[in-house]
Amino acid sequence: MRALAGVDVGTTHVKVAFHDDTGRCLAEDRWPTPRDLPGLVAAVAGGLRRCADRTGRPPEAIGVTGMAETGVPLDAGGRPLTPLIWWTDPRGAEEAAELARDEVALFAVTGHRATAKTPLAKWLWLRRHEPAVLDGMRWWAGAPDAVAHALTGALRTHETLAARTLAYDPAKGAYDAGLLALAGLDPDRLPPPARAVEPVGGAVAGLDGVTAGTPVMIAGHDHAVGCWAAGVRRPGDAGDSLGTAEAVMVPATAPPGPRAALDLGITADPSLDGRHVMLVGGLSSSGALLDWLLALLLPTASAADRYAALPGLLEDVALPTGVIAEPYLRGRAAPAPDPGRRVTLSGLDAGHGPGDLLAAAIEGTCLHTRWTLAELAALAGTEVRRLAVFGGQVRVPLWMRVKAAVSAPPVEVVPAGDAACAGAALIAGHAGGSLDDVPILPREPLPRDPALATAYDAAYERFLASAAAPRPPYGREAR
Repeated sequence: MRALAGVDVGTTHVKVAFHDDTGRCLAEDRWPTPRDLPGLVAAVAGGLRRCADRTGRPPEAIGVTGMAETGVPLDAGGRPLTPLIWWTDPRGAEEAAELARDEVALFAVTGHRATAKTPLAKWLWLRRHEPAVLDGMRWWAGAPDAVAHALTGALRTHETLAARTLAYDPAKGAYDAGLLALAGLDPDRLPPPARAVEPVGGAVAGLDGVTAGTPVMIAGHDHAVGCWAAGVRRPGDAGDSLGTAEAVMVPATAPPGPRAALDLGITADPSLDGRHVMLVGGLSSSGALLDWLLALLLPTASAADRYAALPGLLEDVALPTGVIAEPYLRGRAAPAPDPGRRVTLSGLDAGHGPGDLLAAAIEGTCLHTRWTLAELAALAGTEVRRLAVFGGQVRVPLWMRVKAAVSAPPVEVVPAGDAACAGAALIAGHAGGSLDDVPILPREPLPRDPALATAYDAAYERFLASAAAPRPPYGREAR
């Protein structure tokens, strides 16, 4: 049985794991995601070395996946000109607003709306405020691209990552020269896309635990890779990728109308194999909302200790909590875009404790997901037969109990610790072959409590009424 390495560059953690041909994890390593490229490369190299030490053998192939939008400008020698520029970085908001003046035409080309997190908005900001950076930039590398470049010396990307730059035309399979020209760039500054199973190159010599020449692939955007590994490959399936942020994904046979998609706040990405359009509705504060609440409740504890305390905090919670939570810590992107929307709690009283507050936040994310999935399915014109759930929150039993009860279609959970990381490894194992041959990770149906499901049907109606109600601006937006 082969050892295949997966690398997942996430917002919170870098995950490196060795898997066998079925996706079974042989060894894994995780590290808080560094803020600079040298630190990121060191974290990946260290993870590969430690996994090789634990398994006693090097990987036979390496697949890289990770977050989109976050990236770094490189000079002609491949050296970073800045720290990593994160998707959460607020720079580019003004430039995104300018791009949005022609939002229908922009979406018709890119399948995306203009937001500050997109690289194009960041490039426009750099052109305006730090032009020397762009003048010295030979290449822009997304985070997964930069890792693969460090491992191989070759710079490529995958279409699912290129599509997130806001300067890529999926219909033409090429970067849009007109959009890049707005920032004084041209397509030669962007890495060319490669297929998920097409090796970027062979591993360079000198990597501990890795044989020189080992094929390295960019498997794609982490959400897309996780979906493929979970078996979400054709219309009728849907995926729910859980992490710091959450993404609900529905394959469609054709792109949506730009106006309808913009009104919903969704994106239209290429599927991993390029055969379908993947409609995506995001929630930027899923795991992030729980992190924030745990930090408020346990301010002196470490992040690891807070999560160690979570089972005890949730142990005596009675479901449903009776609290309706809107989970919008950073605004709402979809299905009704409202950047000023913030967390609200309805029905909270003195009888509720810290565990109820945490459980209500979980309920809120699950209710929001149900709403998003319903809108995506309607736009795609498809009936969702099953929802595959994967990501960090599958380890929280109460979250999965709520997810199963709230969801309209049956839920299947992928118990793999990191489906995207495992998927990247499995894709790497089919270098030069077909994505269709990549095995699907084991899935388990989540049992659904009928009585709890009925109670959440009523809670869902209350949630929709609350979420749809207009709210006056407040907080930073009001000031």
